[in-house]
Amino acid sequence: MNFVSTSRLGSRIARSTLQKRAFSAPVGPEAYTAIREEAKTASETWKKVTLFITVPLCLVYGAYAYNREIHHLEHYEEHPPEYIPYPYLGIHKKNFPWGDGTKTLFYNEKFNPSEKS
Repeated sequence: MNFVSTSRLGSRIARSTLQKRAFSAPVGPEAYTAIREEAKTASETWKKVTLFITVPLCLVYGAYAYNREIHHLEHYEEHPPEYIPYPYLGIHKKNFPWGDGTKTLFYNEKFNPSEKS
């Protein structure tokens, strides 16, 4: 008897014992009805949590984040960032394959000052 046949025999024994409902009463239709009722109440609870807690919190946080971002943009207009020429900035072995080849993919002239601006 090799390892494969031994493991198959072991899995067959485990499967047959795990499929048995030892020490339990047979399940009747009232058990399934109780499960359905419990699932229905749980579903209603989570629907209420979603509608009355999650959605309003998302709206409140969205308004908060919007106001913070507007304040941030106003601050940038008053105090624009200045370019500090560190020696490790702008080192490229070859140009990028987009645009003029000198700016990264997410380059923004308003927030990423360059030597030329």
